[in-house]
Formats: sequence, structure tokens, C-alpha cells
Amino acid sequence: MRSVLVHVTKDSLLHALHHVLKAVSANNSAPILTGIHIQAYANELVCTASNASMTIQSRIPQDNSSMTVQRTGGIVVPARYFYEIIRKFNAGFIYFETKDHLILTITSGNSQIRLCGMNPADFPSLSNIEGSSVLKLKINNALLSSSIKQVATSASTSETRPVLTGVCLEYSNESLKFIATDGVRLASRTIHIENKANAETNAIIPGKNLYEAAKILDDEDHTTEVVVGRNQIRFTANNIQVQSALIEGVYPSIQNVIPKSYVSEVITETACLLNAIERATVLASESVVRIVATSHKLDLLSRTAEIGDVQDGVPLKEMNGEEFAISLNGKFLVDILRCVDSEYVRLRFTGKVSPFVIQPKDDPSSALFLITPIRTAN
Repeated sequence: MRSVLVHVTKDSLLHALHHVLKAVSANNSAPILTGIHIQAYANELVCTASNASMTIQSRIPQDNSSMTVQRTGGIVVPARYFYEIIRKFNAGFIYFETKDHLILTITSGNSQIRLCGMNPADFPSLSNIEGSSVLKLKINNALLSSSIKQVATSASTSETRPVLTGVCLEYSNESLKFIATDGVRLASRTIHIENKANAETNAIIPGKNLYEAAKILDDEDHTTEVVVGRNQIRFTANNIQVQSALIEGVYPSIQNVIPKSYVSEVITETACLLNAIERATVLASESVVRIVATSHKLDLLSRTAEIGDVQDGVPLKEMNGEEFAISLNGKFLVDILRCVDSEYVRLRFTGKVSPFVIQPKDDPSSALFLITPIRTAN
């Protein structure tokens, strides 16, 4: 390993570390993967962390004001200790040097810390998926991030059916669709892609990895490049790269689960309903909230024995069909409503034991959410 000499500001380095730490597994059986790979190139400093499923890489370009590379080279440092050391330094420049074999000397102000590192040659390299790529797209950061967040929370956390722990990505006819379900709830989000790709693609991305990728994307008007390979997917935006393994298998078709008709449809203000459901869920035993629709409002009821109960109401903008009553998991409904980016939400009652349908009023074809009702005595 070559000797490294780098000057970098605390803020620039912490920004990079905040991102890559999401891929560090503290209890990984491979010690090298509990570390962060620090690599100094002639014109940039690259921080990389990886676990068995996801790799995150953050680049700090050389600009002479926040980072300067005087000698290139690399080392792997223990992630937790390295982050805590950097975080506790005062603002200003931090200096890295590797004079001794696998020892990183970190200097800032009057402080000097020597940290034992690991050989960067043992750190897994980022797989090149360009050669096997089957799809390459460019998508607005804010649109991609919000779309992922709308569906990823509906992915299963149980390993009983591994494919359901993932989010299905489907590309066809200039439309990109994300689908997730855990068997109780289902979320689907479709976005139009302007830069047309030639191939139709179907891939399953681990839900946790996809959600981490969404959190890294900023909300500014920048673009994310998405490259899908045979067994990997990569997101690149603003000097950050997230690469994830794909889940093998076939995602179940959702067409048979989506109700083709409905008994009743109501439209109400999204924020008003969300606030009311959040209040009702506080005292909802096992998160069960009872929703009763009358001609002018939705009544929300919940209770926990020996603690108390909640009665709340939400006015309706429109109602078509019969009055109805249904019991749902309030926490699931809250997760969905937080993701509905529309002033008004459309709710469809399709039967006492059929999925309850939630869609944004403005563009119902863009998003679809289903929740399976809970059977109660009343």
C-alpha cells in the first residue's frame, strides 16, 4: 500500500461518511466489511462501505478549498471508531497520512490519533455492471426518491418468502413501475420516463437497500442515473453511488388482487385524514381503527381496554355509493397517507373482506395502495 497524504475539511468528510455508514454491518462475520475503504486518487477522495447485499460509495472531488490529495493510496479503517473520531474534531481541516504499514495517522489542530487499519486489497471491489446492463435510465432525484418511499414501506420483513422482502421494478413502454406487498398491504407507483430505453426489464430489489438509496437522493432538481444489470442495480447521483444485489425469483402478479369494481368511493382532504388517523392510532388496540362512512363524513373509532377510546371525524368532499364501515391497521394507513402527494385522497370500499383502495385524487393512475381489512366483531 502506498503512503497517503490528504487534507480534507471535517464537513466534507462527515457528509461522505453519513452516506456510506448505511452500508456498514457492525456484526459482519468478515472483519473487512466492518470498515470503510478510504481511497485517495489524484483528483478525489473516495469512501466506500459494503455489506453482503449493498455497497455505497461517496466521492469528495479535489477543489483545493475543501480537499487536496498530495499522495495517492488507500486503507480500510474501522467504521465506528473512524466516524466517532472525525465527528468529535473541531471544524476545520483534517490531515490523513499512512507512514507505517496499515496505520492511519489523523491530525486536526493539536490532536493526533493513530488508527490501526486493514489492507485495502482485501476489500471487495465494486462490481462493474455496465457490461451486463439490461437497462439504463435517468430520473429526476425528487421524483425517484418520493416514488421509492411510497412503495418500499409495504415490502415484507419476513424471510418466509424472500421475493416479498423486495420491491419489484418493471420497465415497459416508457413507464417505470415500483410494486411492493407483504400480503396485507400493497403499494404500486408508476412514473413516466422521458429518455426511452429499448429493453423491457423486470427486477426485484431488496426493500431495505432501495429505501436507503431513496434517503441518499436529495430533493433538488438533479438527476439520478439508474443502471440495472443481470444481478445488480446501481443508482448514481451527486458524487454518491449505491449498488445493490437483486433478489432472485419471480415476483407474484398483482393483477388478480386489484379490485375491478367498488361499492363506495369517498374523497377527502389527505392532511386532515392523516392527522385524524394518527390521533386514532394512539389508543388503537393492536393498531385497529374502525372507519365508518356516512354521507357527509368519515367517523374514526379506536379503543384500548382500561386505557380509553378515540372518536374523531373527517368531512368528505365527495361520496358515491353506499355508507360503509371497515376496520384497518391504523399504522399501515398512516404510512400510506404520508406518501400520498396529493391534496385530496380517493378511498374505495370494495367489500367487507376485500382490499380497501387508496389513491391520490389528482392522478389516480400514478399510484395505488391496498390494505386488507381486519375482521372485527362489529
